[in-house]
Amino acid sequence: MLTTNNIPRYKDSTIPGPLLVRSDMRSTWQDLDALDFDHAADRIVQAHERDGEAIDLPVLSLGTYAVVPTNGHFGLASLVKKDPMPLRATAFGNLMTRLGAPTDFVRDRLPAPLQVAAINWLLQKDEKSSSATLRLRGNEVAAIVSDRYAAFDAEPLFQVVRDVLDQQQLLDQVEVKSVASGVVDVMRLVFPARQAAVKVGDVSALGLDISSSSFGKSAIHVRALIWRLRCTNGLRVAERMGTASFRHVGDVDRIKASLAEAIPSALAYADGTLDRWKAAVHVMVHDVKRMIADLRDLTVSERELVVQEVKREAGVPALPERADLYSLLNGITAAAHHAAPSRRLELESLAGELLHERTS
Repeated sequence: MLTTNNIPRYKDSTIPGPLLVRSDMRSTWQDLDALDFDHAADRIVQAHERDGEAIDLPVLSLGTYAVVPTNGHFGLASLVKKDPMPLRATAFGNLMTRLGAPTDFVRDRLPAPLQVAAINWLLQKDEKSSSATLRLRGNEVAAIVSDRYAAFDAEPLFQVVRDVLDQQQLLDQVEVKSVASGVVDVMRLVFPARQAAVKVGDVSALGLDISSSSFGKSAIHVRALIWRLRCTNGLRVAERMGTASFRHVGDVDRIKASLAEAIPSALAYADGTLDRWKAAVHVMVHDVKRMIADLRDLTVSERELVVQEVKREAGVPALPERADLYSLLNGITAAAHHAAPSRRLELESLAGELLHERTS
């Protein structure tokens, strides 16, 4: 008969726990009243400066490096120069992806000696681990990217955006409504001069989201936006023609030229989306509860938030059986305010997809 006396006990085990990764740059999202472009760009640039000095270190072969413990964390050390550089979460994930190893399992499930032995064996074995660029912040490895990576971080990115807006005579018209900084940076631009009343006293304006990452977590994206001035909700255009994406690869001049073309194109395409947005007032959803339940991309807590925001939008204590599409979409975009920056963008894009589907 099995008793508790037969069960091994590891309370006093000397097996060490796993090494830890350093935290990535802290992600923040700031909703603003109406900030001018230059001061908004400075906020993002300064956030990166506080994160540590940015240095790119080309590496001919990662096989000349080894993973070592450093104060309970993963460190990456050159076999020539032994001083270890702590690995942040993104950099560790980059390394595991290059080596074909499961990030979560190696990071969380293995004891430290086995973590070190397994990773170093893969570093010496895998030819794919050859050349790379270490993106450093201070003495920490923030990301490990391909040697084809085109460094185009926040400061040069927003300088190009500024130049394009100036050329299009839009710089004096733009208001920045949100900035996000961290692993992914976002600047939300709104043009109040290009607006329309969707309902009496309920005005929406055209806008743009410019997003990117200094850590290889996102391409550069330009996406058209509809911004509801009364509730500061943003709906991101779902159609391909209203978006543009450029990977951090190859020639930086190519990226600059592509941005110069994408920004006015996306803004022009947003005009058509504003017409759809006005049409959403007249499109009825006949089973609101079911439609919200069918939004499989939402988590349970996000679905509950959408329900609360739709009730608020409708001005009723209980979820209505019927509602116009406009109210439902505003429920989704209002719920997005409670999400982390990257998830907020996904929820606003979900609203854009529903608008496109229901008004086609």
